[in-house]
Amino acid sequence: MTDPRRAALAAIAGAVVVWSLSNVAIKATSVTGLVASFWRLWIAVPVLWVGVLATPAARTELDAGFRRASLLGGVLFGLHQILFFSALKLTSVATVSMVGALQPALVLLVAGPLFGERITRATALWTAVALAGTILVVVGGAGVPGRTLLGDLTATANLLAFTAYFLASKHLRARIRTLTYVCGLTTVAAVVVGVAVLVHGDVLGSPHGADWLLLVFIALVPGTLGHLLVNWAHPYAPAMISSLMLLGVPVLSPLLATALLGEPLGTLQLVGGATVLAAVGRLVTMPPRTDLAEGVAETDAP
Repeated sequence: MTDPRRAALAAIAGAVVVWSLSNVAIKATSVTGLVASFWRLWIAVPVLWVGVLATPAARTELDAGFRRASLLGGVLFGLHQILFFSALKLTSVATVSMVGALQPALVLLVAGPLFGERITRATALWTAVALAGTILVVVGGAGVPGRTLLGDLTATANLLAFTAYFLASKHLRARIRTLTYVCGLTTVAAVVVGVAVLVHGDVLGSPHGADWLLLVFIALVPGTLGHLLVNWAHPYAPAMISSLMLLGVPVLSPLLATALLGEPLGTLQLVGGATVLAAVGRLVTMPPRTDLAEGVAETDAP
């Protein structure tokens, strides 16, 4: 692998770890999904703006292009945040993670037309194996306590919102730096979620005690660092491979939820998780092919 691609895959792997921890931390808070999402965003916003204003190269990008990218990415990200945080409060961590794991199937349909990524037979085969493992985990978690139909529907809507955000970000990152883009989209998303909180009537002062520690962790580590890592990696890794690597989140999250929250984990979930990891591992270690690298090579992002 070339150095940029290797670094990009390592960055996505780091995001997988912190996003898996985020799922458990969100579930552990005592506040509603909307309130948790509000504070996760508004705690991150000033930190990101300090970073942008302290970086001369980032300051030069605060133009009309920055505003357009921030608006599109931020609205999609804000919608994802509302649905994601709410789904985690309405159903199990495993269910939200596994529904989200269907993202590669959606990316597979559009990666070619959008980014010029021609999917090889081997890629399609191992993708099918990974998705089969995901299905095993979903089936194995069917009887998990706390699972609700509303939660499952919310998780499905989140899948669509996150996929749209993921693909839009890969496109937009070709024109704007990582820090500038993440700062702008987080600011717009914070406004979107703030409006949703006001309309819904949630109490912003409801967090207490350990909630604040969890919210600060969610905002700064998975919320800020995780998205910086993935958005930085976009120009250097094919969308399909990046999306498949994120299947590590639905494998690791249920394990952490079992260890830290006591959520049960069945045999089928374990077998499915191992299948996903094996398939993703094979895809990531395959030598880069020209047909997979074309979409990356054409992107000259800062």
